[in-house]
Amino acid sequence: MTEQTKDPSVPAHILESLARLGFGEPTEIQAAMRDPILQGKDVLALAPTGTGKTLGFGVPLIGNLLNNPPKGKRGHGGVRFVESFDRLRAVVVSPTRELAQQVALDLSVVAKGAVLRIGAVYGKSPTAPQREMVRGGIDILVGTPGRLREFFDEGSLSFANVQTFVIDEADRMADMGFLPQIEQILSAIPAKRQVICLSATLPHSIESRVLSLLRDPVKVEVGTRNVPINRKNARCDVADDDKVFLLLALMREKKLRGVVVYTRTRRRAGWVAEALRRNDITVSLLHGDRSQRCRNEALSAFSEGKVECLVATDVAARGLHVPRIRTVINYDVPLMPEDFVHRVGRAGHGGGAAESFTFVDPLEATPWSRVIELVGEEIKSIPLPTFPSSTRRTAVRKPTPVIKRGPIKLKFDLPPTPKPNRKKKLFPLTGKDSFSSKTRMKRLRSTPISRDAKPGGGIRRSGPKSSR
Repeated sequence: MTEQTKDPSVPAHILESLARLGFGEPTEIQAAMRDPILQGKDVLALAPTGTGKTLGFGVPLIGNLLNNPPKGKRGHGGVRFVESFDRLRAVVVSPTRELAQQVALDLSVVAKGAVLRIGAVYGKSPTAPQREMVRGGIDILVGTPGRLREFFDEGSLSFANVQTFVIDEADRMADMGFLPQIEQILSAIPAKRQVICLSATLPHSIESRVLSLLRDPVKVEVGTRNVPINRKNARCDVADDDKVFLLLALMREKKLRGVVVYTRTRRRAGWVAEALRRNDITVSLLHGDRSQRCRNEALSAFSEGKVECLVATDVAARGLHVPRIRTVINYDVPLMPEDFVHRVGRAGHGGGAAESFTFVDPLEATPWSRVIELVGEEIKSIPLPTFPSSTRRTAVRKPTPVIKRGPIKLKFDLPPTPKPNRKKKLFPLTGKDSFSSKTRMKRLRSTPISRDAKPGGGIRRSGPKSSR
């Protein structure tokens, strides 16, 4: 048996689940995190993407909860039971909905067969099913800060018995302004608690802010900080107007599969996805403006191999474990240099070869220099393939700015839509096409009555004007 399957602090059926899932020797970060977590200490864990940080805190956390069940109450007939509000003993906070779902799924697979209930709550989804799940009793709750606060404020859940609080992607939490919400949640958790922070790209500038949430923490750092685990990275120097042509050329010449294309904005993601579709490349689209159902369907279609490419913004850059990803294409240089490390780290999670390409426009020199400074190594440029002329004709239509009075508005170069002729036809009141008497009277009644008209009949008075 391996070291992972001989851990005496983890129940036997959890060890069997790990063995069944193919986990053998723990990774370096998993081995370093295990003892401090089992001892109940606060932990700051820093390790590159893809090194197993989720199971690094998940396995000892599950072991702690199973070895220390909640205190029950004795009911009728001497039967002991646990109130649903008393079951919640661990909370995991994630910055994105997809990451919350991924963490909850990973923990559920490991804890399969145990008495623990694990679930996820997140925004832009119906609240009724999530509220019913929480009120029914849950042991480990994974969620985004906003939905956790919403359920807490309305009284659907209680943090009174929470023993462990995990902050996943702590650097992203600080960047997105979630720290005030996290501090509010921590204020509702008992003072005797354990806080675990995880990150792959924690800048030194915000490390002090994260450490302020911990008390006498054990800092565990493995590998080189802010360096992607995938080393096969290439740079493509290309103008922004030619990026879509280069993308199509790479897809055709290299016959790439399992491709994720990251863009800077949601609108640019739509343009790229449309260009790929018009060139007979099946694609899924994932960004923050889409409903959670559409985002789940897009990610599922790509994971199951139903589409060739996934176009996404940075909502899909962190924590997602999709073994099918082989190639990452940074269509735009990320504004935050840490996002480059997370984007590139999505490739190769399932093992095997992985590569990444980054399209760098001359106007993106400043954000690219910040990426190189963070990574600490130069990424070589590769020669660009030729762009077929057919590609230029079928490329996506991009909006052109039209300057008018006031701010610049974007207008697509589409043919104008003809306006319908809304003029009313004039029908004669005599002859073959005359109205019926009923229609004529209705038409006359709708006509405004002048001072010299008789009310109700539309007939001009024959006598002299009234002296009123």
